[in-house]
Amino acid sequence: MSSSITTPLGLGIVGCGRVVDRRVAPAIRAVDGAQLAAFCSRELSRAQEYAQTHGAAAAYDRLDAMLADDRVEAVYVATPNRFHAATAIACLEAGRHVLVDKPMALNTAEARMMIDAANRSGRRLGLLHQQRFHPVHRRLFELVRDGRLGRILSVRVQMGFWYNLADNWRTRREMSGGGPAMDLAPHAFDILHRIVGPVRRIDARTYLLHFNYEVEDHCAARMEFDGGAVGTAEFSYCSHHYGGRLEVYGSEGTFIADGTLQQAERYRLWLRFGTDERPMEEGSASSCFERIISDFASAVREGREPTVGMSDGLDVMRVLDAMYESARCEYAIEVA
Repeated sequence: MSSSITTPLGLGIVGCGRVVDRRVAPAIRAVDGAQLAAFCSRELSRAQEYAQTHGAAAAYDRLDAMLADDRVEAVYVATPNRFHAATAIACLEAGRHVLVDKPMALNTAEARMMIDAANRSGRRLGLLHQQRFHPVHRRLFELVRDGRLGRILSVRVQMGFWYNLADNWRTRREMSGGGPAMDLAPHAFDILHRIVGPVRRIDARTYLLHFNYEVEDHCAARMEFDGGAVGTAEFSYCSHHYGGRLEVYGSEGTFIADGTLQQAERYRLWLRFGTDERPMEEGSASSCFERIISDFASAVREGREPTVGMSDGLDVMRVLDAMYESARCEYAIEVA
C-alpha cells in the first residue's frame, strides 16, 4: 500500500498469537510507511520464530529490553486483554506510541488510565478497530452522512463463530474479562457509533448455551441510541456463521451487509432506497489491517490523532461496561 511517509515507522509487537501471525505482521510488511522492528513474547523462542518468519530485526522476552531498542518507535499491543492497560502504559511512559488491540482494556477505568498516560507522554494511542476501514463500512458512513438512508430508525448486528478452544486464554475470565461480548462487540459498537451515535441505554443477557467456559459463549442485547434509533445485537462463540451481519434501516433506505464485520473472504451487500431495490453486490475482502496500520503510521509522522483514537476506545469501553453490568443485574443500564 502506498504512503506519503518517507521514513517507515519502526513497530515492535508484544504478543505472538494467531492474529499477529496471519493478519497484523503481514499487513505491517505490506505498508510502505511501517516496518517490523521487533517481537516480544514471554517465550524467547517464540519471539525469535516470529522475527525470522516476518523479517523483524530483533526478538525479546522482556518488554523493558524491547523498549530500550531505539528501532522500536511504536508498539502494537497484542497480549491477552488483561495486560493491555499495563503494557500500553509502560510503552507510553517509555516514550513509544501505542496501537492496542481491542478491547482497549478490561474496563473504562483502565482505559482512562491509558489515556492519561498518553496525554502525559505526548504520544499517540490508537485502537485496532480495523473494520472501520472496510470499504463497505466506509460506503455506509458516506450514505449516512449524505442522508441517503434518511433518519436511522433501527440497526441489527450479528457476530459469531464456533470457538471450541476451552484451554485458550479467551475462555478464562481473569485473562479476557469476558467472552464474545468482550471479544467481538468492540468492532460492532465502533461502527454503530459512527452511524447512529452513542448508545444511551442497553439491556443485555449473557448465556452458556453450549460450552462450559468461565465466560459467556453467547450474548444478546437491546440498545437505545442518543439519536432515537433502537437496535439489537448478538455476539456468540457457538455460531457457525462467520463474517458478521450488519443491518441498517432508515426512513429512506435499507443497508444490509453480510461478511464485513469480521472480514470474511467475501461479502454481500443489499441496498434499497424507497421502492428502488438494487441488485445484490458481492465482492472480495480488502485488507482492513493494512489500511489501519497505514493510518496509524501516518498519524504518528504527521503529529495527528489516529482515525481510530483513544476517545473511540473509551466510548466502546463505556458500552461494554454497561452491557456486562446489565447482564449481571438483568435489567437495562444507562451508559455512563
